[in-house]
This record gives sequence, C-alpha cells and structure tokens, in this order.
Amino acid sequence: MPELNRSCDADWTLETDSLRLTPMVECDTDALFRLLKDPEIHVFTGGHPPASADDVRAKIRRRESRRSPAGDELWLNWTLRLKADRSVVGYAQAGVQQGKADLAWVVGVPFQRRGFASEASQRVLQWLRDDLGVHEFRANIHPDHVASHRVARNIGLLKSGERTDEGDEVWRASFR
Repeated sequence: MPELNRSCDADWTLETDSLRLTPMVECDTDALFRLLKDPEIHVFTGGHPPASADDVRAKIRRRESRRSPAGDELWLNWTLRLKADRSVVGYAQAGVQQGKADLAWVVGVPFQRRGFASEASQRVLQWLRDDLGVHEFRANIHPDHVASHRVARNIGLLKSGERTDEGDEVWRASFR
C-alpha cells in the first residue's frame, strides 16, 4: 500500500487554476453541511441529506484517519475551495488499494456547471498516478447522472459496460 505522510497534510494539498484541494478535516464541517443539506445533491447519489452538522462532523472524523477500519485502504478526502475567496464548493475523494482508486466527486448546487468537478477530479487523478503510483481508476455513476458522465469522460474514464449491485454504471481507466 502506498504510504501517505499523515503527519503533514500539506503533502497532499493540491491546486488547480481555480481551486485549492485541502485534506478534509473537522473544521470543514459547517461549510460542507451547508452544501450537503440540499436534497438535490442526493438525487443520483442515494441517501438523504445529513440531519445535522454533527452527522457531517462524525463522518469527517471517521475519514480523518485516512485509512479504512481494516487499515488496507487509503481514504483520501479533499475539501474543494475557490482560490479567489476560499468558498467551499464541494469535495473529492479516493479510496486507494493495491494500485487502484475508486473516485467520487460532489459539487454543491450553487457551484455546479462551472467545471469544478472535472478540474478537481483531474488533479486528484494526476496526483494519485504521479505521487502514489495508482494505475487503475474507477467511478460508479448513476446511469441518469449526465453531469457525472461528463466529468468521467473529461478525466479519461470510459463506461465499462459493468453495473454495481445498486445499478450504477462502472466507469474505468487504466494508465500504465
């Protein structure tokens, strides 16, 4: 498993032209809760809006270890902020195990349709490939989630023809 310097989160702070991706930490709770409480975000991702900021805080705390409970998978979560004014626009995440990464992205409704999901996800993919040696990428996307299909294509993923048990389409890319 690739090592991540957990003592220095700055080692995996990432930047794009318009975004700064910082390791997700508990102090991101309120800003993320404001975005995630919008029911529209959950239409294609399943689940329901968090009931409270405390629910979001508890999830972030579990993820701050940067490891799955079994310790065999890196759990990397970034809070996406605009460089211009530090507004939180969403998050990106990657579960990394044995040279493979499962990717996901969420951008708040007020910030959608501006390319932030593609910009952030492309940067995450590049960093995972270059810095952690990840060579296979996957994203599970609801078949009707056209915006996420665009993001997947923009970052080089292709529909595999596979489906998850939940009915999501599996998108993949391999960079060797």
